[in-house]
Amino acid sequence: MKKRFFFLCLVPLVLFSQKETSSKAFDSIFYDIAINISSSNPIKALHLSDSLFINSKNVKQKLKSLMLTADILAKQEKRGEAIMYAQQALEIAIAEKDYNFKSRIYGFLSTQYRLIGFLDKGKKFLNKGIEASEQMSDKEQVIKYRALGYQEMAEYDLVDENYKKAIEHLKLATHAYQKEDNIQLKHFTLANVEEMIARSYNQLGEVEKEMMHLSRANMLINKADAGSSLWAALIYRRLGFAFLQSKAIDSAGVFLNKALVISEKSNHGSLKEKIYKDLGDYYKQKQNLDSVVYYNAKYDAVLTENTLKKKHMINSAYNMLKGEPKQVTSNIKFYVIIGGLCLLLILGVYHNRKNIFHSLKINTADGNDNSAEVLLSKKTKKELLKKLEVFEASNQFLDKNMSLSTLVGELNTNAKYLRAILKFEKHTDYNSYINELRIKYIVEKLKTNPEYLNYKISYLAEESGFSSHSKFSASFKNITGLCPSKFIEDLKANTD
Repeated sequence: MKKRFFFLCLVPLVLFSQKETSSKAFDSIFYDIAINISSSNPIKALHLSDSLFINSKNVKQKLKSLMLTADILAKQEKRGEAIMYAQQALEIAIAEKDYNFKSRIYGFLSTQYRLIGFLDKGKKFLNKGIEASEQMSDKEQVIKYRALGYQEMAEYDLVDENYKKAIEHLKLATHAYQKEDNIQLKHFTLANVEEMIARSYNQLGEVEKEMMHLSRANMLINKADAGSSLWAALIYRRLGFAFLQSKAIDSAGVFLNKALVISEKSNHGSLKEKIYKDLGDYYKQKQNLDSVVYYNAKYDAVLTENTLKKKHMINSAYNMLKGEPKQVTSNIKFYVIIGGLCLLLILGVYHNRKNIFHSLKINTADGNDNSAEVLLSKKTKKELLKKLEVFEASNQFLDKNMSLSTLVGELNTNAKYLRAILKFEKHTDYNSYINELRIKYIVEKLKTNPEYLNYKISYLAEESGFSSHSKFSASFKNITGLCPSKFIEDLKANTD
């Protein structure tokens, strides 16, 4: 094993140096998408990332855009898709003989396979990153790659439960990060290292040192203007958990709720799982049994969802194991086209097997009064209902950009099937279904979190995914029988 770790492990992604592209505007947009938008609105972030790729002025910008998409997908724990984009970028980097990007991409791949549990494969990519970095001539860049190399090695140390070794690697990373000229990036990277050091001390049982490093992480992430990012949520959750263990209940509640707000927008399943569990423990200590039941149910639902996602994620990643780049493919949408053709083929096979199908009648919604036969097997119906259950638990319905077509894509089905399930199984239509989920979500917030009783109606509308105050109020009254202000007034009266 080589002792020098000169590679960039895209954790975090934003350590792409501004010196590598000529456009400051590109870098500014890139940073905002990578840190803020990807945490608060992943779907929008993916669209913006795609737009950056289309409007890239040079190869390096194209590589950054591809890796931005990969990172956004990784933050949603769609690691198979993230690996696909990283492999696409790697093909270009190899063709361009760009050792800087090769090192970074290998680092990213190392991280993804490590997180899935393919440690040997992850370490293989780590070594490839080291080899690529040794071809670089820019000493300033090498220092940064070395820092992230130490950080990635610390992650493997944590997996191996070698916590003291992890701290040694992280202190070396800290020393290198201190040389970063960009103050914002410097604070951001140091915040992540401080959180990892705190994690190590937690495992060693050194509580005071854990809290000291968590406090530093909290200060630094906010100095980096990333206080609403997914990385901030990780720090807030860690702080909340630490306060919970030390019985500082009020402080625990503050940080856990800050983490909750970010996590429910980010679609990061494993983070939500931890936060729901911690909130269940928090409300247990507060002796608020209704909230204990509520968050335990949320925890169980997201745990089930994460188990299903992990199986899919591992399968997707396994399918990419043979994806070592051999030639450059310029059209990213090639994979989408192939996937679409496969889907059409599968649907065609199902339609030809009518003897095992039963039918549901729905309106075609094409302006005619005619009805169309929609054929659904019992297996398909059961799978769709299960996917809807997972969708409801994930809170994706809070996304303002959620539409029928978006949900169809999320469920990997078609509009006719979805309409049929909603009509005949849930006795509703798409708009009513989404609005009811959103109103139920905000009603639970109002009942379980007293802070929400003091929020403006416009904020509640925004929080629950409605595009306007008026639409929110109309839906709220239609579902609860009361306008929002009256509902809140009654809750406050009952609380008093």
